[in-house]
Amino acid sequence: MVEWKINKIRECCHSCEQAFVADQEVVSVVSEDQEEGKPVRSDYCPRCVPPLAIDEFYWETRWTPPAERKRRVDFDRLRQLFEHWIVHPPRAQQSLVYLIALLLVRRRFFRMLDLVSEDGVDFLRLRRPGPDQKPFLCPAPLLRASELPALRINLESLLDGEFEEDDMSQAVPSETTES
Repeated sequence: MVEWKINKIRECCHSCEQAFVADQEVVSVVSEDQEEGKPVRSDYCPRCVPPLAIDEFYWETRWTPPAERKRRVDFDRLRQLFEHWIVHPPRAQQSLVYLIALLLVRRRFFRMLDLVSEDGVDFLRLRRPGPDQKPFLCPAPLLRASELPALRINLESLLDGEFEEDDMSQAVPSETTES
């Protein structure tokens, strides 16, 4: 049995190399590569379709732009960074640490026990899943609308992996203030 591996549709015409636009008619042609003997796909805009040989297969379709790729987040690495920052808080980054805590709670790396206030400062009381895990505190500052754009940029850079490995350690939250 012969296996065919036909590539996905290209983003431009094989002949004129003009980019396809959304919902544009495209003619896809499968022919045999003369050197390797394997099937090769070529996509054409309607005005560039070459005369087809008897052994070529074609179909008409409409081009749709590829969907944006979802961001892949390394949650284990983010958790390690968060645990390090709980022990050694970065200066002026309490809002970012708080936002990461909420993200990790949402993804069930930590459980939120409650919100506590000590000396007028709010904290989340968190713990790892499991009955014998000790709780620890995470700052829970009030997020202001004016801070959100910069906070978003910082969080996106962390999620994209733009932080130094030296900033992380294997510190665990149980070394912090307990309640």
